[in-house]
Amino acid sequence: MTGLVAFRFVALGWAAYVATEAGNADDWAYYFGVFVIVLAQCAGVPLPAVAVLLGAYASARHGDLNLAAVIAVGSLGAMLGSTIGYVLGRVGGRPLMLRLAQRFHADENRILQLESFFDRHGGKALFFGRWVIVVRLWGAIAAGAAKMPWPNFLLWTITGSIAWVASLSVLAYLAGALANAIGDALDIGGWVLVPFVVLGLVIVWRRRRRRKLRSAGGAGDGVPDAE
Repeated sequence: MTGLVAFRFVALGWAAYVATEAGNADDWAYYFGVFVIVLAQCAGVPLPAVAVLLGAYASARHGDLNLAAVIAVGSLGAMLGSTIGYVLGRVGGRPLMLRLAQRFHADENRILQLESFFDRHGGKALFFGRWVIVVRLWGAIAAGAAKMPWPNFLLWTITGSIAWVASLSVLAYLAGALANAIGDALDIGGWVLVPFVVLGLVIVWRRRRRRKLRSAGGAGDGVPDAE
């Protein structure tokens, strides 16, 4: 019960922060979409959560969304989705996991490997598995099926969710900064490269012209003189 109260406290705190940062209905819709898609993926539904998060981070980079709010709703969605998956796994066990594998055309051997992975590594698998799509999809279900203690699951889920979502924001920021740097370099270097490009075109044109002249001369030599 203490773990459940702590989870509710964290969830409500993050939700309250998002509510203060979402300024209008459009923002609310975007944040809600991020929340739902991340929640669904972490509950076992194969949806493109990473792509959605990266898109949200790109919007935040341009000032359309609040970066901290995106991290908040993404983390909250991951926590709640994982909790749903844990409960489903606790109730359904391995038969549920095998049915999910058949439903989404996944390899059953991979599901068995996932169970073995959790047996060996426990909570660490739940934390670091956030960065692996199969573990992120069905890791919480596997944790529930393996009867992982709720306090351990809660600890690794909260820390793993926040770390995963925040790391994607850093990745998106670095990718955006790299793209801007390349763009700036091309803007500056483009003018420097213009003379070299023109010179290269002139050289190519002259070589092609010489080849044509040689070809024309060779053809002329082979024509017999008129009598």
